[in-house]
Amino acid sequence: MEKEKKVEEQTTKKTVQRNLNESIIKIRVDLQNSKLKKSGENKFANFDYFELSDFLPRLNELMLQEEINDRFYIKDGNAILELIKGEEKQEYTIPFVIFDTPLTYKKDKSGNYLKDKNGEYIQVPSMQDIQYLGALNTYYKRYLYLNAFGITDGEIIDSMDNNELKKDSKEPNYRNELIKYCKENNINMNEVAKDYELVGKKLTNDDYYDVLFDLKGEN
Repeated sequence: MEKEKKVEEQTTKKTVQRNLNESIIKIRVDLQNSKLKKSGENKFANFDYFELSDFLPRLNELMLQEEINDRFYIKDGNAILELIKGEEKQEYTIPFVIFDTPLTYKKDKSGNYLKDKNGEYIQVPSMQDIQYLGALNTYYKRYLYLNAFGITDGEIIDSMDNNELKKDSKEPNYRNELIKYCKENNINMNEVAKDYELVGKKLTNDDYYDVLFDLKGEN
């Protein structure tokens, strides 16, 4: 009698087990109801967005409950996120573009921007190459998680605000000029970010100038 009861309990457990796709759907709903807070701030477009650390701890808990493991890696020019449950697997990919380490404007001890002999602002790497590679990995991993679990975030240009020139600089603020030009000509900034591969890249004032110059040439 006890053996029959155990068999019945095991059969019941099997019927309530979810497959990978069902588990992902459940996690999406649970995340939606978790009231996650966005700590990322984009001053460029004036909105907040999710940092990886905002949702990953809760996501790890939910994946544990659903017995889902994940694997993130770079292969053949793609960033890949695999979700694994038992023998099932789902894969999410995005092209992995390695940008040059972003530059920043050099300052003196008083915080003033320095110029070279030709009067141009001096630019230096903002971080070590290995640090920037780590930052890119984090960005792509975050983007793939957002896609896999349907996490609603800010605009695609959430990483575009990296211009360090102050308002009192004599050099024009081409970031503001780009925004103004796009608004006046009904140009979608999201499409600009995609077309010029600006996602995940820290921009300098010169980068904004290059995009603006190219857009004006097209129009």
